[in-house]
Amino acid sequence: MLSVSQPAFAVQTDWMSNIPDRASLSSINIPGTHNSGALHEPILGTAKCQSMSLQEQLESGTRFFDIRCRHSKDRFEIYHGLVSQNLSFTEVIETFKAFLQNHPSETIVTSIKQEYKPTQNTRPFIQTLQSYLDQPESVWYVKEAIPTIGDTRGKIVLLRRFESKGPLGIPATDWKSDGFHKAENVFIQDHYSLPDANTKWEVIKKAFSFSTAEAPDNRLHLHYTSGFTTRQFGLPDILAISDSINERLLDYLKTSPHKYHGFIVVDFMTPELAKSIYQMNFPKNDSLQKPDGCSLPD
Repeated sequence: MLSVSQPAFAVQTDWMSNIPDRASLSSINIPGTHNSGALHEPILGTAKCQSMSLQEQLESGTRFFDIRCRHSKDRFEIYHGLVSQNLSFTEVIETFKAFLQNHPSETIVTSIKQEYKPTQNTRPFIQTLQSYLDQPESVWYVKEAIPTIGDTRGKIVLLRRFESKGPLGIPATDWKSDGFHKAENVFIQDHYSLPDANTKWEVIKKAFSFSTAEAPDNRLHLHYTSGFTTRQFGLPDILAISDSINERLLDYLKTSPHKYHGFIVVDFMTPELAKSIYQMNFPKNDSLQKPDGCSLPD
């Protein structure tokens, strides 16, 4: 990990201004949210994954967003499974662009995944996405290579979780949810169907240790701390994982050495949790840190 001295933060909205331009996106600890637009649910614990709006997440320091798009009538609407989130992709982009205009030192990484059943469309998913990317004054970064921060300040970096015949964004279509998957461009820990929170924490610890040892290896390391258990009638219980994991994660981050982990992607992000993640980029001294692993609590 590229180390810099501890900055004096005025606000959480501009923390990337303290990262050198030469730093690769793959070398930075970045707070992220799972199902970033999922703020609504019909039954408690079944679909809602965040309490803060996208704007509030940005202001907290979150810079990775997991956006799930249902393709409907040649437009994108934000869904979590079959649950509409009453939010359009246009509104998502407008929120991101407005934030970047006011905070040009920052970079937003956006994972885009097709969600639920397409309906009443006259064109493929990728053509509809291209219509969004080709808007005037586009701020999208759609190259395949993992960029530096200097190349992407004020831009939205596309992480692609859908198939494309040609180059379009950083490809992450080889995505497995077994808890420990190493693809060409990404390392993924996204084990989400779980018996309990203890099982998830063991998976998180193993993956953190791997990323710290690799430190970094020109891949984006994505650590999803989210998940769910299954309750009566097969309904998911998201809170059964997030309540426990977020508490353990915050305790770990408060005592963790300033080492490389990568993107830490959570349910129910808070300003305190986001700050604990990005502050790992800034050791308290100027010496380069050797990525030799770190201890994790039980």
